[in-house]
Amino acid sequence: MKVLKLFIFLFFITSCSDKKSENETSEFDRVLGEENVKTLDLLVSDFESDFLKRQYPDLNTEDAYRQFLNELSDQKTADWKGISQKSRDQFESSDLRLEMYEFPDSVWILKNSSFDKIESDSVAFLEDPNPYIKTRFKHTNPDGTTEYSFSRGGEITPGADYDSIIYQESKTPRINYDGKYLKALESIKDKSNFHRMLFEMKKDGQFLFPYQTAQAMLDFDLDLNSELNRKIIVLEFAH
Repeated sequence: MKVLKLFIFLFFITSCSDKKSENETSEFDRVLGEENVKTLDLLVSDFESDFLKRQYPDLNTEDAYRQFLNELSDQKTADWKGISQKSRDQFESSDLRLEMYEFPDSVWILKNSSFDKIESDSVAFLEDPNPYIKTRFKHTNPDGTTEYSFSRGGEITPGADYDSIIYQESKTPRINYDGKYLKALESIKDKSNFHRMLFEMKKDGQFLFPYQTAQAMLDFDLDLNSELNRKIIVLEFAH
């Protein structure tokens, strides 16, 4: 009888844990949005069936994820075969990409700060006698109105190719602080210390190299059977 009670108690605890995990995944998906979740499911499926299978053909999916994180944390990535072109194209053409990252609306190079001015975001800047990059970001509010923000930096060396610099800057992603991905991370930040750390660092604009994020996942003993955690891994490292 005691054994039966113990079994029922363990089953109840496990069921509650599973329910909590499902609820957290559902909340993450709800905030991310239906179309973005469809895209993400395709990316995860491709990552597991293509990249992980090619890279670690003798490992099951959970162990393949763990080996992936171990190699990434040790920076042993030289022999990786890479993410499929199909997966890269899916992400590049998706709305999910723009929910994770923002890209400059305009980029130009100023000869020095005497050619600069305080723009609509009212952010002041320091005097600089050298050429530097200025970027503009366009933000559309829920009511349809438009606002702009600006950033400055990246001092230009003499003789540099301005066109190449402008092109590179226009293709450089930044965290989309208003995007659904960051909001989805916020919705599950209380799931564990790792999820809180990941959200807080992104929210504060702090940067972790991929090998550092992978090591944190291992240190926090991230559940690699979790659908939610696999989604985060694919987005953080594969795209």
